[in-house]
Amino acid sequence: MDNTLKKIGITGAAGNIGSTLQKGLADKYNLSLYDLKEAPAPSGSRYFKVDFARKEELDGIFNGLDSLIHLAGNPHPDAPRQVTYRNNFAATSYVFEEARRAGVKKIVYASSNFYHESAIADILQGNSKSRITLDMPPSPLSLYGESKVFGESLGRHLSYLGMQFVALRIGWTIPQDNPAIYDSEYMRAVFCSKRDLVQAFEKALQLETTFQAAFVTSNNSGNVFDLSETKKKLDFHPQDNAENYFKE
Repeated sequence: MDNTLKKIGITGAAGNIGSTLQKGLADKYNLSLYDLKEAPAPSGSRYFKVDFARKEELDGIFNGLDSLIHLAGNPHPDAPRQVTYRNNFAATSYVFEEARRAGVKKIVYASSNFYHESAIADILQGNSKSRITLDMPPSPLSLYGESKVFGESLGRHLSYLGMQFVALRIGWTIPQDNPAIYDSEYMRAVFCSKRDLVQAFEKALQLETTFQAAFVTSNNSGNVFDLSETKKKLDFHPQDNAENYFKE
C-alpha cells in the first residue's frame, strides 16, 4: 500500500456510493467530504458544503489532499439536458482543474457501466455473446453515458500532465445491498456489492499508474464484463455474486 495517500477527498460524499465509501474508508484515511447537501460525517472527517458547478466555490478546497475520489454528478440517465451539462460536464471539468491546481496526486473517477451502454444492451438482447473488455470503444446511448466518456477523456489529459487517474466503470450498487430487490437481467449482469465496491476504490487509491480504467462489479455469473484485465491491473478480486442473492 502507498502510505503517502492519507488525505483523501470524496465529492458527492452524501450520495449512495459516497455514503458507502465513507463507512468503508474512514478508518484507513483522513477524509474530506464534499456535497451539495448537509450530511453527518464520520468521526475525524471534515465536511464541506459546495456546489461544484459554481467554479468560484472551488478555490482552494482541495489544497493538501493526496487523492480525490470524484463521485459528484447527476446519476439519472433521463435527467434534463441542462442538469447533466451543469453537474456532469461543467462541474467535472471544474473539479479536475482545481485538483490539478491544488497539486492532488491522483483522481479516482466514478465512471459507469453506461460508458458501454449499447454494448451491454447487445449482450442482454442476445445480439452478442462476447463479454465487454476494457479496450472496447465507448457506446453511450444517453447524455449521462456521454458525460462519463467525457470525464475519462479529461482524465487521460490530466495523466499527460503528470497526474494519476483511475476510471472505475461501476456497475449497480444499491443502498439495500441486495440485487433481488431489483431483479432483472441487467441487475444480475452488473450488480456490485458494497464490500466489492469499497475494495475496488481502496485498490484504486493504492495503485501506482498514469491512467487506468477498470470494471467494478461483483463476480457475477451473468457478468457482461470481462474482469480478467481489471483483476490483473487493479488487483481487484470481487467476493460476491448476484446469483447468490436469489432464492430457487
